[in-house]
Amino acid sequence: MESQSSHSAGSRAEPWFALVLCTAVLAARALEQLVRDRPAYAKTFAPYWLPLAAVGLAAAGIILLNGRPQWLRVRRALLWSGLLLMVWAANGLPFDLLRLTRLIPLGVDWPRLATRTLALAAAVVLARLALARPAAPGSTHAATWYGYAAFVLALPYPVLRTWWALGGTPGLTWPGAAGRGWAPCVLAIPWLLAAALSLLLVPTWRWVPRRLLLVAGWSATAIVAMIGPAACWALVTALVSGRDPRGGGGIAIWVFGLFYGSWFLWAIAACAATRSYQLRSAAPRVS
Repeated sequence: MESQSSHSAGSRAEPWFALVLCTAVLAARALEQLVRDRPAYAKTFAPYWLPLAAVGLAAAGIILLNGRPQWLRVRRALLWSGLLLMVWAANGLPFDLLRLTRLIPLGVDWPRLATRTLALAAAVVLARLALARPAAPGSTHAATWYGYAAFVLALPYPVLRTWWALGGTPGLTWPGAAGRGWAPCVLAIPWLLAAALSLLLVPTWRWVPRRLLLVAGWSATAIVAMIGPAACWALVTALVSGRDPRGGGGIAIWVFGLFYGSWFLWAIAACAATRSYQLRSAAPRVS
């Protein structure tokens, strides 16, 4: 009884906590304008208005959280829209952390780093609200094809990288433009792991611990979701403005579109696959 009451109290507190974080995102976004001489790299990750739209949609969904049942679909649509935009607002955070640790020896945009960190925290709480309480026990029989879709979407990057390492030149203006020797394959290792993880999320037999798979699935989804949308946005804005997104490199533009698009879609498929596995693996077994 005590655990149920504490869980209920936590559930009641989460919408308020999400609203506080959304307000903090707005405040951090406003304070960015007071800081001058910031690195220019952050401007390419998302449009200026994005955090404002994310907070507005998320707040509307939270306010309708305990509304009438007929508002359920509207609430979920607003909450999910706010969540997705909030994840996009957090895009670029992995690069900020790499700059912070000097693995990327460039300056850090501290105001935008604060905004992105708060946006990620808000996205986590919004995700808990959006994914809470399945409609019925029968809904735990979720589709398994999401994992296969994620597997396919994880392949373009490692396949092309391996092809280049073997001497192939599809998408290259000259041999070796993507690196010499087996260097291109090293960059493909994370995506080979992502492909393997995608397949592991399809069955529910427990030779891999359930909790480990869930941590890996949600972590990988969050990391890629904070890179894919920003990469697609940077590519689109560069093409619209007439700039060369390749930075003078020898890789064709369609390769960037293939890579960035597959990253963006993989995050969506991996999210669905992880959620599907979470529901299916938690379903009671019939003895």
